[in-house]
Amino acid sequence: MALDGSGLQLLTNPGTRHLTHVRKHPSEPWLTATRYNDDPDGNGLAMEIEAGTALTYSATEIVVFPLADPSAVTAIAGGVAGKICANSSWTDDGRLILLQQDDPVDPNFTRIKRVAFSAVPSVLSVEVVTIPAGLYVPVDPHQSGPSDATGTIVFSALFQHATGWMRPVWRIPASGSAALASDSLVGCPVCGTGCCAWPDLTAVLGTNDPRMDHAGNDVMFMQQNPNVSFGSPPNLQYPFRALKKPASGPQVDLTPAGTAATTSITFGEWRQDDQEVVYWTIQVDGLVLRQHMFRMNPDGTGRVQVPLPRELCPTHPSYLNASTLMFSAWRCGGPSCTCDVAAL
Repeated sequence: MALDGSGLQLLTNPGTRHLTHVRKHPSEPWLTATRYNDDPDGNGLAMEIEAGTALTYSATEIVVFPLADPSAVTAIAGGVAGKICANSSWTDDGRLILLQQDDPVDPNFTRIKRVAFSAVPSVLSVEVVTIPAGLYVPVDPHQSGPSDATGTIVFSALFQHATGWMRPVWRIPASGSAALASDSLVGCPVCGTGCCAWPDLTAVLGTNDPRMDHAGNDVMFMQQNPNVSFGSPPNLQYPFRALKKPASGPQVDLTPAGTAATTSITFGEWRQDDQEVVYWTIQVDGLVLRQHMFRMNPDGTGRVQVPLPRELCPTHPSYLNASTLMFSAWRCGGPSCTCDVAAL
Protein backbone atom coordinates (compact mmCIF):
# COMPACT_ATOMS: atom_id res chain seq x y z
CA MET A 1 0.00 0.00 0.00
CA ALA A 2 1.03 3.62 -0.45
CA LEU A 3 2.08 5.71 2.55
CA ASP A 4 -1.36 7.32 2.70
CA GLY A 5 -3.13 3.94 2.81
CA SER A 6 -4.24 3.93 -0.81
CA GLY A 7 -3.65 1.09 -3.23
CA LEU A 8 -3.97 -1.68 -0.64
CA GLN A 9 -3.37 -5.07 -2.24
CA LEU A 10 -2.48 -8.60 -1.19
CA LEU A 11 1.20 -9.37 -1.66
CA THR A 12 1.01 -13.04 -0.69
CA ASN A 13 -1.26 -15.36 1.27
CA PRO A 14 0.92 -17.57 3.49
CA GLY A 15 -1.98 -19.91 4.25
CA THR A 16 -1.91 -21.40 7.74
CA ARG A 17 1.70 -20.40 8.54
CA HIS A 18 2.16 -16.81 9.69
CA LEU A 19 4.89 -14.68 8.07
CA THR A 20 6.35 -11.81 10.15
CA HIS A 21 9.27 -9.37 9.97
CA VAL A 22 8.98 -9.17 6.18
CA ARG A 23 11.87 -7.07 4.84
CA LYS A 24 13.21 -6.29 1.38
CA HIS A 25 16.74 -6.86 0.08
CA PRO A 26 18.59 -3.50 -0.20
CA SER A 27 19.09 -3.73 -3.96
CA GLU A 28 17.40 -6.85 -5.34
CA PRO A 29 13.68 -7.79 -5.56
CA TRP A 30 13.84 -10.38 -2.78
CA LEU A 31 12.06 -10.47 0.57
CA THR A 32 12.85 -12.33 3.78
CA ALA A 33 10.52 -13.30 6.63
CA THR A 34 10.14 -15.46 9.71
CA ARG A 35 7.72 -18.35 9.14
CA TYR A 36 5.87 -20.17 11.93
CA ASN A 37 5.17 -23.91 12.07
CA ASP A 38 3.90 -24.59 15.60
CA ASP A 39 0.21 -24.42 16.57
CA PRO A 40 -0.08 -25.00 20.34
CA ASP A 41 -3.64 -23.60 20.56
CA GLY A 42 -4.81 -26.07 17.92
CA ASN A 43 -6.84 -23.66 15.79
CA GLY A 44 -5.11 -24.68 12.58
CA LEU A 45 -2.99 -21.50 12.35
CA ALA A 46 0.72 -21.41 13.25
CA MET A 47 1.33 -17.83 14.46
CA GLU A 48 3.81 -15.75 16.42
CA ILE A 49 1.13 -15.23 19.08
CA GLU A 50 -0.87 -18.30 20.07
CA ALA A 51 -3.97 -18.09 22.27
CA GLY A 52 -3.23 -18.74 25.93
CA THR A 53 0.54 -18.75 25.42
CA ALA A 54 3.41 -16.32 25.20
CA LEU A 55 5.17 -15.66 21.91
CA THR A 56 5.72 -18.97 20.13
CA TYR A 57 8.96 -19.52 18.21
CA SER A 58 9.26 -23.31 18.27
CA ALA A 59 10.16 -24.65 14.80
CA THR A 60 10.32 -21.18 13.26
CA GLU A 61 12.34 -20.80 10.10
CA ILE A 62 13.83 -18.10 7.91
CA VAL A 63 12.49 -17.92 4.38
CA VAL A 64 13.13 -15.81 1.29
CA PHE A 65 10.90 -15.26 -1.72
CA PRO A 66 11.03 -13.14 -4.90
CA LEU A 67 8.82 -10.07 -5.09
CA ALA A 68 7.68 -11.15 -8.56
CA ASP A 69 6.44 -14.52 -7.26
CA PRO A 70 5.91 -14.51 -3.46
CA SER A 71 4.58 -18.07 -3.60
CA ALA A 72 8.06 -19.34 -4.52
CA VAL A 73 9.31 -19.63 -0.94
CA THR A 74 12.76 -21.03 -0.08
CA ALA A 75 13.56 -22.03 3.51
CA ILE A 76 17.04 -20.86 4.47
CA ALA A 77 17.41 -22.09 8.05
CA GLY A 78 15.44 -23.47 11.01
CA GLY A 79 12.28 -25.52 11.07
CA VAL A 80 13.51 -27.66 14.00
CA ALA A 81 10.92 -28.65 16.61
CA GLY A 82 11.40 -26.82 19.89
CA LYS A 83 14.07 -24.48 18.52
CA ILE A 84 13.96 -20.84 17.45
CA CYS A 85 15.21 -19.47 14.15
CA ALA A 86 13.84 -16.00 13.53
CA ASN A 87 14.10 -12.24 12.98
CA SER A 88 16.11 -12.09 9.77
CA SER A 89 17.28 -8.80 8.27
CA TRP A 90 19.17 -8.12 5.05
CA THR A 91 22.59 -6.56 5.41
CA ASP A 92 23.90 -3.77 3.20
CA ASP A 93 26.07 -6.31 1.38
CA GLY A 94 23.14 -8.63 0.60
CA ARG A 95 23.48 -11.20 3.37
CA LEU A 96 20.97 -12.28 5.99
CA ILE A 97 21.59 -11.80 9.69
CA LEU A 98 19.37 -13.83 12.01
CA LEU A 99 19.19 -15.66 15.32
CA GLN A 100 19.15 -19.42 15.67
CA GLN A 101 19.07 -21.84 18.59
CA ASP A 102 21.49 -24.56 17.48
CA ASP A 103 24.74 -24.29 19.47
CA PRO A 104 26.55 -27.67 19.32
CA VAL A 105 27.83 -27.30 22.90
CA ASP A 106 24.45 -26.43 24.40
CA PRO A 107 21.48 -26.69 21.99
CA ASN A 108 19.54 -24.23 24.15
CA PHE A 109 21.97 -21.39 23.41
CA THR A 110 20.89 -18.79 20.89
CA ARG A 111 23.46 -17.55 18.38
CA ILE A 112 23.62 -14.71 15.86
CA LYS A 113 24.35 -16.06 12.39
CA ARG A 114 24.96 -14.51 8.98
CA VAL A 115 24.13 -16.18 5.68
CA ALA A 116 25.95 -15.39 2.42
CA PHE A 117 24.52 -16.31 -0.97
CA SER A 118 26.13 -17.26 -4.27
CA ALA A 119 22.94 -15.84 -5.71
CA VAL A 120 19.72 -15.53 -3.74
CA PRO A 121 18.28 -18.00 -2.73
CA SER A 122 21.32 -20.33 -3.07
CA VAL A 123 23.24 -20.35 0.23
CA LEU A 124 27.02 -20.04 -0.12
CA SER A 125 28.03 -20.04 3.55
CA VAL A 126 26.77 -19.56 7.09
CA GLU A 127 28.93 -17.98 9.79
CA VAL A 128 28.40 -17.55 13.51
CA VAL A 129 28.97 -13.98 14.69
CA THR A 130 31.07 -13.91 17.85
CA ILE A 131 29.48 -11.89 20.65
CA PRO A 132 31.09 -10.88 23.96
CA ALA A 133 31.18 -13.45 26.73
CA GLY A 134 28.56 -12.79 29.36
CA LEU A 135 25.83 -11.77 26.90
CA TYR A 136 23.11 -14.41 26.84
CA VAL A 137 20.14 -15.09 24.55
CA PRO A 138 20.97 -12.53 21.85
CA VAL A 139 17.83 -11.62 19.88
CA ASP A 140 16.70 -9.29 17.10
CA PRO A 141 20.07 -8.60 15.42
CA HIS A 142 20.31 -5.75 12.93
CA GLN A 143 23.36 -4.76 10.87
CA SER A 144 24.39 -1.48 9.30
CA GLY A 145 27.27 -1.33 6.85
CA PRO A 146 29.35 -4.23 5.48
CA SER A 147 29.99 -7.53 7.21
CA ASP A 148 33.42 -6.55 8.50
CA ALA A 149 34.91 -4.39 11.25
CA THR A 150 33.63 -1.22 9.59
CA GLY A 151 30.02 -2.37 9.91
CA THR A 152 27.93 -2.48 13.09
CA ILE A 153 25.49 -4.95 14.63
CA VAL A 154 22.99 -4.12 17.38
CA PHE A 155 20.95 -6.68 19.34
CA SER A 156 19.28 -7.24 22.69
CA ALA A 157 20.79 -9.71 25.15
CA LEU A 158 20.72 -10.64 28.84
CA PHE A 159 23.62 -9.60 31.06
CA GLN A 160 24.32 -10.30 34.72
CA HIS A 161 25.48 -7.05 36.32
CA ALA A 162 26.67 -6.80 39.91
CA THR A 163 23.25 -5.31 40.74
CA GLY A 164 21.25 -8.03 38.99
CA TRP A 165 20.03 -9.21 35.58
CA MET A 166 19.24 -6.78 32.76
CA ARG A 167 18.53 -6.90 29.00
CA PRO A 168 19.88 -3.79 27.26
CA VAL A 169 20.64 -3.09 23.60
CA TRP A 170 24.26 -3.85 22.68
CA ARG A 171 26.50 -2.76 19.80
CA ILE A 172 29.48 -4.67 18.35
CA PRO A 173 31.49 -4.55 15.09
CA ALA A 174 29.83 -6.54 12.30
CA SER A 175 32.90 -8.78 12.21
CA GLY A 176 32.06 -9.88 15.75
CA SER A 177 33.70 -9.25 19.10
CA ALA A 178 34.70 -11.41 22.06
CA ALA A 179 34.84 -8.49 24.51
CA LEU A 180 32.67 -5.54 25.46
CA ALA A 181 33.94 -2.12 24.42
CA SER A 182 33.32 1.23 26.10
CA ASP A 183 30.45 1.99 23.72
CA SER A 184 28.94 -1.52 23.56
CA LEU A 185 25.94 -0.58 25.71
CA VAL A 186 23.41 1.35 23.63
CA GLY A 187 20.16 1.68 25.59
CA CYS A 188 18.03 0.12 28.32
CA PRO A 189 15.12 0.69 30.72
CA VAL A 190 16.46 3.25 33.20
CA CYS A 191 16.02 3.09 36.97
CA GLY A 192 17.58 6.03 38.79
CA THR A 193 20.83 6.82 36.99
CA GLY A 194 21.47 3.47 35.31
CA CYS A 195 20.01 0.40 33.66
CA CYS A 196 17.31 -1.38 35.63
CA ALA A 197 18.37 -4.73 37.09
CA TRP A 198 16.45 -7.58 38.72
CA PRO A 199 17.66 -10.37 41.02
CA ASP A 200 15.29 -12.85 39.36
CA LEU A 201 16.09 -13.61 35.73
CA THR A 202 12.43 -14.32 34.90
CA ALA A 203 11.37 -10.85 36.12
CA VAL A 204 13.62 -8.85 33.77
CA LEU A 205 11.94 -6.08 31.77
CA GLY A 206 14.16 -5.27 28.83
CA THR A 207 14.54 -4.20 25.24
CA ASN A 208 13.66 -5.75 21.90
CA ASP A 209 14.06 -5.16 18.17
CA PRO A 210 16.72 -2.45 17.95
CA ARG A 211 16.92 -0.94 14.46
CA MET A 212 19.65 1.39 13.23
CA ASP A 213 19.17 4.10 10.67
CA HIS A 214 20.92 3.38 7.38
CA ALA A 215 23.90 5.51 8.39
CA GLY A 216 24.41 3.33 11.45
CA ASN A 217 24.10 6.26 13.85
CA ASP A 218 20.76 6.45 15.62
CA VAL A 219 19.26 3.30 17.15
CA MET A 220 15.54 2.93 17.73
CA PHE A 221 14.24 0.18 20.01
CA MET A 222 11.26 -0.91 22.08
CA GLN A 223 11.34 -1.56 25.81
CA GLN A 224 9.15 -2.35 28.77
CA ASN A 225 9.09 0.55 31.24
CA PRO A 226 9.11 -0.56 34.91
CA ASN A 227 7.03 2.54 35.75
CA VAL A 228 4.23 1.83 33.25
CA SER A 229 1.95 -1.15 33.80
CA PHE A 230 -1.67 -2.26 33.96
CA GLY A 231 -3.55 -5.05 35.67
CA SER A 232 -3.12 -6.22 39.25
CA PRO A 233 -0.32 -8.15 40.99
CA PRO A 234 0.78 -10.82 40.40
CA ASN A 235 -0.49 -10.39 36.83
CA LEU A 236 0.87 -6.95 35.98
CA GLN A 237 1.40 -6.30 32.27
CA TYR A 238 4.16 -3.98 31.05
CA PRO A 239 3.51 -2.45 27.61
CA PHE A 240 6.30 -1.59 25.20
CA ARG A 241 7.45 1.96 24.65
CA ALA A 242 9.46 3.40 21.72
CA LEU A 243 12.89 4.89 22.40
CA LYS A 244 15.79 6.17 20.35
CA LYS A 245 19.48 6.41 21.19
CA PRO A 246 21.02 9.15 19.02
CA ALA A 247 24.63 8.91 17.88
CA SER A 248 25.44 11.34 20.69
CA GLY A 249 23.52 12.23 23.82
CA PRO A 250 21.11 10.29 26.03
CA GLN A 251 18.33 8.02 24.83
CA VAL A 252 15.02 9.73 24.02
CA ASP A 253 11.51 8.45 24.76
CA LEU A 254 9.45 8.69 21.55
CA THR A 255 6.19 7.66 23.22
CA PRO A 256 3.56 10.37 22.58
CA ALA A 257 2.15 12.17 25.59
CA GLY A 258 -1.12 10.75 26.82
CA THR A 259 -0.49 7.20 25.58
CA ALA A 260 -2.57 4.82 27.70
CA ALA A 261 -0.78 2.34 29.94
CA THR A 262 -2.64 -0.39 28.06
CA THR A 263 -1.07 0.55 24.69
CA SER A 264 2.19 -0.90 23.34
CA ILE A 265 4.22 0.94 20.71
CA THR A 266 6.28 -1.59 18.82
CA PHE A 267 8.63 -2.55 16.02
CA GLY A 268 9.69 0.68 14.37
CA GLU A 269 11.34 0.47 10.94
CA TRP A 270 13.32 3.23 9.19
CA ARG A 271 12.50 4.36 5.67
CA GLN A 272 15.34 4.03 3.17
CA ASP A 273 16.14 7.77 3.37
CA ASP A 274 16.01 7.74 7.21
CA GLN A 275 13.48 10.59 7.15
CA GLU A 276 10.54 8.55 8.42
CA VAL A 277 9.68 5.61 10.66
CA VAL A 278 6.72 3.22 10.52
CA TYR A 279 5.50 1.23 13.53
CA TRP A 280 2.43 -0.53 14.93
CA THR A 281 0.51 -0.33 18.18
CA ILE A 282 -1.44 -2.82 20.28
CA GLN A 283 -4.25 -1.26 22.29
CA VAL A 284 -6.13 -3.10 25.03
CA ASP A 285 -9.70 -1.85 25.39
CA GLY A 286 -11.36 -4.02 28.01
CA LEU A 287 -11.48 -7.46 26.43
CA VAL A 288 -10.88 -6.13 22.92
CA LEU A 289 -7.49 -5.76 21.23
CA ARG A 290 -7.00 -3.12 18.55
CA GLN A 291 -3.93 -2.89 16.30
CA HIS A 292 -2.98 0.15 14.25
CA MET A 293 -0.14 1.34 12.06
CA PHE A 294 1.51 4.78 12.28
CA ARG A 295 4.17 6.83 10.51
CA MET A 296 6.25 9.54 12.18
CA ASN A 297 9.38 11.62 11.83
CA PRO A 298 12.44 10.10 13.53
CA ASP A 299 12.15 12.64 16.36
CA GLY A 300 8.57 11.53 17.11
CA THR A 301 6.86 14.54 15.49
CA GLY A 302 4.49 14.46 12.52
CA ARG A 303 2.79 11.32 13.75
CA VAL A 304 -0.06 10.08 11.49
CA GLN A 305 -2.16 6.92 11.58
CA VAL A 306 -2.12 4.91 8.37
CA PRO A 307 -5.75 4.23 7.37
CA LEU A 308 -6.60 0.55 7.06
CA PRO A 309 -9.80 -1.46 6.74
CA ARG A 310 -11.20 -2.04 10.23
CA GLU A 311 -11.01 -5.82 9.92
CA LEU A 312 -7.22 -5.90 9.41
CA CYS A 313 -4.91 -6.45 12.39
CA PRO A 314 -1.52 -5.17 11.14
CA THR A 315 1.88 -6.28 12.46
CA HIS A 316 5.56 -5.72 11.61
CA PRO A 317 5.35 -2.98 8.98
CA SER A 318 8.35 -2.02 6.86
CA TYR A 319 9.08 -0.10 3.66
CA LEU A 320 9.09 -1.87 0.33
CA ASN A 321 10.45 1.39 -1.09
CA ALA A 322 10.29 5.08 -0.21
CA SER A 323 6.61 5.34 -1.17
CA THR A 324 5.26 1.89 -0.36
CA LEU A 325 4.59 0.05 2.92
CA MET A 326 4.23 -3.68 3.46
CA PHE A 327 3.07 -5.50 6.57
CA SER A 328 1.62 -8.75 7.88
CA ALA A 329 -2.01 -8.88 8.99
CA TRP A 330 -4.88 -11.14 9.88
CA ARG A 331 -8.60 -10.44 9.94
CA CYS A 332 -10.15 -9.64 13.32
CA GLY A 333 -12.44 -12.18 14.93
CA GLY A 334 -15.63 -12.41 16.98
CA PRO A 335 -18.57 -10.00 17.23
CA SER A 336 -16.32 -7.23 18.63
CA CYS A 337 -13.83 -7.57 15.74
CA THR A 338 -10.95 -8.09 18.17
CA CYS A 339 -7.35 -8.71 17.15
CA ASP A 340 -7.03 -11.25 19.97
CA VAL A 341 -5.92 -14.49 18.28
CA ALA A 342 -8.16 -16.42 20.70
CA ALA A 343 -11.09 -15.19 18.58
CA LEU A 344 -9.74 -16.64 15.34
